[in-house]
Amino acid sequence: MVTGLKKQGANNGAALSFMIATPESGVDSIAVSWAMLDPVMTIVRPIAGFITAVSTGIVENYFGQKEYPKNTEQQECQIQSCKPDETISGST
Repeated sequence: MVTGLKKQGANNGAALSFMIATPESGVDSIAVSWAMLDPVMTIVRPIAGFITAVSTGIVENYFGQKEYPKNTEQQECQIQSCKPDETISGST
């Protein structure tokens, strides 16, 4: 699921937030919290999961490692070999 989000253009912070928030806010997780904990903790747990997910995503976006291309020489060759009249996207 996260790889699909990344392919559609989501950044690392958004993907990481999704990975953290999804198991915390699921119906099954809330039901188990209701059975094992008191009602107050059943309400606090998804809220804390949401706050943790959002703050982790923000920290990743600001302080995470930037992704650099692995082979810059190959990309430069591809860029230089394009002619000005060619369309890169393939649309006409």
